[in-house]
Amino acid sequence: MRRARLPLIVARAVAGLTLGLLAGCDLGVEDLPIGDTPPVLSSQVCYDDSDCVANACCGEGTAITHRDVGPDCAGVRCDGTCTPNSVDCGRCIPTCRNARCAAACQ
Repeated sequence: MRRARLPLIVARAVAGLTLGLLAGCDLGVEDLPIGDTPPVLSSQVCYDDSDCVANACCGEGTAITHRDVGPDCAGVRCDGTCTPNSVDCGRCIPTCRNARCAAACQ
């Protein structure tokens, strides 16, 4: 009799974890006031957060874009300062949501 209950217990555990994860998700970009998010400059498909970048190097970006059309910051030296309300300096991070680049802001 104990074996017959095992699939039910596993099913309940999976359902509970799924609901728990869905309930624990943070607010998305679409939940923020419109003026609080930087614009998105690209409509290219993204697959991972690393596909999305700010539109300028050294924390000076003001918008989000796909890395294919974003700046190449590999050889750029930054001085450690950043513009207030810029994308990379603590205000927002580029993310991939629903296969499009977006900004996740605080």
